[in-house]
Amino acid sequence: MTTSGIKSGLSYSLKIVVALVVTYTLVYIYKCNAPNLGQPLRWDCSSNNLQLNQINQTKVFLGIFSTRDKLMRREMIRETYLQHRPDNMEYKFIIVAQDTLELQEEISTYDDILLVKMEKENMNAGKTYEFFKMMAEMKRYNDFDFVLKADDDAYLHLDRIQFDLAHTNRNMSYWGYLVGNTFMAGQCYGLSMDLVKWVANSTLTQKYKAGHEDSQVQKWFLWSNINDQIRYEVRNCRIHDHIDSGSVYAKDIDINSSMVVHHLKKDHFFMRTHFDLSPTYR
Repeated sequence: MTTSGIKSGLSYSLKIVVALVVTYTLVYIYKCNAPNLGQPLRWDCSSNNLQLNQINQTKVFLGIFSTRDKLMRREMIRETYLQHRPDNMEYKFIIVAQDTLELQEEISTYDDILLVKMEKENMNAGKTYEFFKMMAEMKRYNDFDFVLKADDDAYLHLDRIQFDLAHTNRNMSYWGYLVGNTFMAGQCYGLSMDLVKWVANSTLTQKYKAGHEDSQVQKWFLWSNINDQIRYEVRNCRIHDHIDSGSVYAKDIDINSSMVVHHLKKDHFFMRTHFDLSPTYR
């Protein structure tokens, strides 16, 4: 073979290698960042009504993910479902900020904001990981049983959530709305405290903290080979989108059992949900 032929062959081989590397990289990035798509399970709601007649001591921390510019929504949440917060549930609004200056007045007034120090506010850039890590590292919360993450466009019936978690196993539990047979949807899901501590201490979660924030949690379990140890606590009847959202997860509010109503980006939808559910509090 001539020298030019050898060079041509090497050039062709190099192009193949480069193409393979680029393809692998793109597939890897997609797998790390794409959500686990799936349709919701068919779930029998007929036997899921909750009776709120028991006192429990289960300790729950609720992290409500918000952003600096959503003061009015935080005020609305403070004046609605947070007014019915059980004694053994604590909450904070989880906001990305480098310092307290911009939120100083609000923090001084309410003392209910937990700052996450990241370069910018981005749900999929590791905010969930940083939140769970902070929960594990704050000693005052070490004896809590569950840590929940919730969106600020979701309305939460805290009595029902507290009662439900009191009857949920406190070890290796992953609680929420199961999308397909994969991950718990991001409007409101929770981990038992032992899993929160696992997230904080795992080198894998730190390495792969970026990605679609809700599906990334289950990917951590899968990639660490602990998924078969996880107790999936599925609440597909009690957690849903608002009926007018048009999403595949939308359904009418069940006055007797709805715990989380999501996709309430418009204030009047949020307040209408409050008026529907507030009479059902203890």
